[in-house]
Amino acid sequence: MTRTINNDAPEAKVGDSTHSHHGVRIDIQWMRALAVGLVLAYHFWPHRVQGGFVGVDVFFVISGFLITSHLVNKPPKRFMDVVEFWGRRVRRLLPVAFLVIIVATAAMVFLVPRTQRDPNGLSGIMAALYVENWHLAARSVDYLAIGSPPTVLQHYWSLSVEEQFYLVWPILIAAIALITGRRFRRGVGIGIAAVVLTSFTWSVYYTAVYPPKAYFVTTTRMWELGLGGLLAVVYPWLATRLSKHPWIKLGLVAAGLSMMIWSGFFVTGENFPGWIAAIPVLGAVLVIGGGPGEHSISFDTVLRWKPVQLIGDWSYSIYLWHWPFVVLTPHAVGREMTWPIKLAAIALTLVLSACTKTFIEDKFRGLHPLGVPLRRTFIFLVVGMALAVAPGAVVTYVLGNTKLPTIPASETCVGAAMTLDPACEGRDPHGETLYFTPTQTIKDLSITYKTDCRWTVDYPTHYPVCEFGAKNADAPSVALWGNSHAIPYLDPLIVLADQNNWKLSSHLAGACYPATMELVGSDRTRPGCLGWTNYTIDELTNRDVDLIVMVSRTLQTSLVGVPEQDQAEVHRQMFVDILDDLTSRGFHVLVIRHAPVLHERAPDCVSSHESDYSACDYPRDSVVYEDHLYEAAVNSTSPAITAVDLNDAMCDESTCRSVVGGLLWTWDDQHMTKTFALSLAPFLEPIISEALEASLADR
Repeated sequence: MTRTINNDAPEAKVGDSTHSHHGVRIDIQWMRALAVGLVLAYHFWPHRVQGGFVGVDVFFVISGFLITSHLVNKPPKRFMDVVEFWGRRVRRLLPVAFLVIIVATAAMVFLVPRTQRDPNGLSGIMAALYVENWHLAARSVDYLAIGSPPTVLQHYWSLSVEEQFYLVWPILIAAIALITGRRFRRGVGIGIAAVVLTSFTWSVYYTAVYPPKAYFVTTTRMWELGLGGLLAVVYPWLATRLSKHPWIKLGLVAAGLSMMIWSGFFVTGENFPGWIAAIPVLGAVLVIGGGPGEHSISFDTVLRWKPVQLIGDWSYSIYLWHWPFVVLTPHAVGREMTWPIKLAAIALTLVLSACTKTFIEDKFRGLHPLGVPLRRTFIFLVVGMALAVAPGAVVTYVLGNTKLPTIPASETCVGAAMTLDPACEGRDPHGETLYFTPTQTIKDLSITYKTDCRWTVDYPTHYPVCEFGAKNADAPSVALWGNSHAIPYLDPLIVLADQNNWKLSSHLAGACYPATMELVGSDRTRPGCLGWTNYTIDELTNRDVDLIVMVSRTLQTSLVGVPEQDQAEVHRQMFVDILDDLTSRGFHVLVIRHAPVLHERAPDCVSSHESDYSACDYPRDSVVYEDHLYEAAVNSTSPAITAVDLNDAMCDESTCRSVVGGLLWTWDDQHMTKTFALSLAPFLEPIISEALEASLADR
């Protein structure tokens, strides 16, 4: 969501209306109340109000309309006019924003598991610098961040969009004023229309190409603010023509209100913003364009009700406070929020919002609440931003700066050895000592993530291949092929390649798996995955690899054009065909079953149950999923196909554990840590060697 802007009263008097509330248009106030209500409902009851996030878009339109109205009515003619505009925004918006950052970050330290401090601290820094939207855009395509819990300040992404808008918009208006002179309003309209058209076109394209990133970046949202600005330019002309037609005004407002409410209940986050965002955006434009109700026939007659207007007044503070309650309340009460808990959280949000509105927002209003010299406002900006950045910096770079330990060589029953080495039989499979803390575990990642050794959706036609081990041409060659579940195996294979004089090549990808059919996904993901498969098969053939080690979590997505009820069977046959194709080319293939998928992130669970690791154990049949690639290998009659299930390293016949031999085996809920994967090396070596010997014997 975006934060609503309750502008200084003089800026909010757009159009003449007898229906006003403290000098602010009543219709805009109830729109704010509606928008923030949609966002609250969405965040507390996401399955009931699935499109409530469109309140963000409504606020963008309101902000664009009010700010542009002010700038058009009093265009900046010199740089100091722009500086004064920025000063008003600083005084109006930043005091309470900085307060919430400091309070929320401090509360987070005491309430969330230690494993979540780093991302929360970094999010706090980005929020204080008003670049949280770009930070979230980057994390949205960062495989390591996918599935991470929400941070307590990630709702500042929309504030970041608006602050960036406030930074450039007065400069744009001032430039147009300088160029156009007396034809200023027409020039502004043309300039804003160009911005709206360009941004909307980009939004539609970018949402289709990179939907996660498109949701957050400023360039895909600027048209929403700009459309509000374009309305501000034509509003005096529009208001004059509608003034004598109350039924038309009522129809516009009714249509716009219906579009916003419909969007709140029926729009989903898929392919958003894109063109679908035009529905709530145009709805907001219709309501504002319809204007305040000067006649007896008006929604304002009902919605001027004081509680509605108060919610509109408090909407900025409500938005700032509500999301920390959404994130932190479950940690505070130790369970998921029920209806009574949610209502209590909302009540506390309203109380805090009323207080900050009265004692902070209102206190900083006006021309010179920080003193007469304008520079004091910007001194406050610098000092306040430093104070807001400080908690996140402490959390991220002081509390979170942990160096990975070295496990003493004398320790034998560590990691996989605890369950696979007969010498460790009879001991507690969890281990007696936790060698890595949960926070350290999150940083215990494969070398793959530190190199350009995997295909990613960002570069769909770039298929990196990395080489390790022996350099001599006649050395036996092993290739690792698969998705993120294969990535951890690269580290032990590098060790084994060095020890046994093998050549090793890696053919890895994230959010993809070997497939001969297109996968459901974005337009770039589908051909990228299919292209990656075809390229890898050709590359393996050209390299004349002796043994292919395959690991992939499958059935993560659907095959294009295949009915849902047929997906599993078609997947099975597809993997049979892939293995048949590989063996027909003379390859020997070793397929390793993919790792379990736990019910929650293991570091978070263990951090919350440090005295009882068994609280993070799960029934094996609930976390070991079907693996159709592995099944195809098991059922193959070809002597060139070998299948192995290494999940016994984490599980016994009935139970899978998060902690095994003093190590959390996964840094999230399913991907092995580097250290645990390395503990598999002694048990993986004979399996690889046997398969490799069989391949060499067939040469």
